[in-house]
Order: sequence, then structure tokens, then C-alpha cells
Amino acid sequence: MAQKPKSKILIGAQAVQDYLQISRPTFEKFVAKGMPAVVIDNRWYAHTDNLDEYFRQMTRFCMKEVPKGAK
Repeated sequence: MAQKPKSKILIGAQAVQDYLQISRPTFEKFVAKGMPAVVIDNRWYAHTDNLDEYFRQMTRFCMKEVPKGAK
């Protein structure tokens, strides 16, 4: 499991990726879907509470089928 960040504000795409335990392509997919993160002066910023709430909301629905290749 990822180590809990010292601050609730994550600075840099890698910090967000580490917090969520995702790859860069997955990070980019989530950003395109509305993940709460913002670029300020060429650097990504996100608040852990916002990320947690975003994924709480995303995972509230039930899947009807298991997608092929899901791990």
C-alpha cells in the first residue's frame, strides 16, 4: 500500500499517481474523465480529500458485467 502523504495537497503528476497507485496513462484517462486536479504554472495539483471523494462517487454504481481483462 502507498505511504500516506505528509500533506493533503499533492504537487506534481507523480505525487498524484503515487497516491492513487496508477500509471501515467491511467492518470491522463482519469483527468479526461474529470478527476479533480489542476495545472498551475506547468505543475499538477490535487487535494487528497477531493480525489477520495471523486473515487467514492465513481465506485458507487454496480457493474452489470465484469469487463474482459479486469484484474
